[in-house]
Amino acid sequence: MKEIDIKDLNKYVDPLATEHDPAIVMVSDENETNGMTIGWAGFGVLWKKLMATVYIHKLRYSKHIFDNAKYYAICYMKPEHKDVVKYFGTVSGKDEDKIKNCGLEVVYDLAPYFKDARAVVICRIMGQSDFDINHVDEGVKNWYQLEGVHSQYYGEIVKILVD
Repeated sequence: MKEIDIKDLNKYVDPLATEHDPAIVMVSDENETNGMTIGWAGFGVLWKKLMATVYIHKLRYSKHIFDNAKYYAICYMKPEHKDVVKYFGTVSGKDEDKIKNCGLEVVYDLAPYFKDARAVVICRIMGQSDFDINHVDEGVKNWYQLEGVHSQYYGEIVKILVD
């Protein structure tokens, strides 16, 4: 993979359209590595830094790893990996080793990522917060009535790699 400037990312993927460019977020702390399919991500500027924000629900197995990690990687997958994307979105890392079982090679460079991804955005975690159920739109509240809220992990973009 080669490193590119963020301004060229949209030549490879549309970071604002995960339904067209499916992504798996990968994370590792000193004890565990896991990944999960994401449907939401945000890109922008925060604290004068280029940022990517991911949203992890409090019930997801990856949440405790995010809470102890320093970096994460958003891996935009190739169309031929749609089964891997589905697998990472339906199977929990608490039940099986998804990294081992997915059939793709994982590389570590600050954060784990798939060697065969189309594009990888590596981020340094700079902060985390939870949605406040009392300050979300009424239509959004229905998402959180039974199972709690998402946590937002704010990551400074430190490297972008493409195939």
